Order: sequence, then structure tokens, then C-alpha cells
Amino acid sequence: MTVRVTFLGTGNAFAAGGRSHACILVRHDGGTLLLDCGGSSLPAITRTLEPGAVDAIAVTHLHGDHFGGIPFLLDEQKWNGRTRPIVMGGPRSLEERVRQVAHGYRMDLSSLPYDARFVVLGPDPTPLAGAQVTALPVQHSPDSEPHGLRVRVGGKLIAYTGDAVWTDALPALADGADLLISECTWFEKRDPVHLNAQDLAEHKNDLRARRVLLTHLGVESLANRSRLPFEVAEDGMEIEL
Repeated sequence: MTVRVTFLGTGNAFAAGGRSHACILVRHDGGTLLLDCGGSSLPAITRTLEPGAVDAIAVTHLHGDHFGGIPFLLDEQKWNGRTRPIVMGGPRSLEERVRQVAHGYRMDLSSLPYDARFVVLGPDPTPLAGAQVTALPVQHSPDSEPHGLRVRVGGKLIAYTGDAVWTDALPALADGADLLISECTWFEKRDPVHLNAQDLAEHKNDLRARRVLLTHLGVESLANRSRLPFEVAEDGMEIEL
């Protein structure tokens, strides 16, 4: 089975380099899954596929550049005749936060004409859009309930750090993956909640994945992209596993 991964958004929270917020599309014969759906994701989604084809969303943590596009997607589908269910998995507070954001935007998600279900992701596999998704804690802003994701689909394994600093959780997250998608917000700058390229280079041999692609790129990383230790993802880039 072919698994296609399309990077709809590879930017940081401030859209460095004009890149869209975090959003990764995973498609296979059994379903269509988004990994994160940041605030600016809906235009990128609609340029790539019919939003009604999205079966599920897996969210790494509760920062707007990773989940803030969900209310827009749900509202767009409300007005465009969706009847198929959609499932959203992520941290325990995901549903509460999505509804808070939607309320702030004056979007009424209380009477959707389709089933929009929320599930909590954790270390036990959860079925989403034909994939099995597990969520493992990583170190980032604690109030965002941060996790990395391991997605088993079509005989392949995709690992995704979300936002994180370097800890021993990352080699465990990456172990055996066909594709590791890692944030790389900075090149040299030390940040208490984000990775930089120097940490990734230092621990390159600890990341036991067949292929590594860097995302969530900030201004400093983009200015030094030729010196980054791994391949760089681009908005619109598609690969097959």
C-alpha cells in the first residue's frame, strides 16, 4: 500500500519565510489523516484536496499554530454539506480548546450536521483514518499538553515530534520509523521549548529513522538551511513511503 505524505505547512508560529502553520497530510487507501491543523491551514488544505475528504486529525499540542485551524475546517464543512463523520485526536483538553476558539470567532459548532468526535491520544494505539496513532509525551510548554506522534499506516511508521526540546523521549519516538518529521525552529539559538539544528546534529546517530525531514522552521534555520543536518520539508512537498 502506498502512503503519501504532503507537507501543507512547514512554518513556525510566525510563518517564517511565508510558510504556512503546521499541517501534514497523510493519505492511503484506507483514509485521509492530518497531523496537526494550525491556524492558517485551511487555504493549504483546500488547494490540495476537498476538505470533506479529511477523515481525522491528530494533534500534537494545544498551540494555535498546531490546532487553531480546526474550527475553520469544521465550520467550512458545516456550510458545505458534510455528512461524513470526522474524528479529532489529541491532548485531553483538545475539545475544550477547540470550542473556546470557535466561540471566540463566533462560530457555532453546537449543531453540526455531521458527527465531530474527539478522542484522547496516548501510549495505546488509537485508530484514526485507517492508521494506528500513539502519542508519547515530549518536553515543550507544559500547558500545551505536548506529545509526539507515532503513526502506523500501510505497513509504514511515521514519527512526528510536534514541538519539543531535546530529551531522551525523541530517540524513542523516532525508533524504527520510515519517516521522522522533526521540528527545527532554530539553528544555534537556545530555546527552552524548541529544538535547534545543533542538538539534532549532535544526536544525529540517536535518531534511528530511515529518513528525517525538518519542519517548523524559523528565520534563523531558514537563513542557514544549507547547513542543517537533515533534509528540509517545503510547503507543498509530497513524498511516498
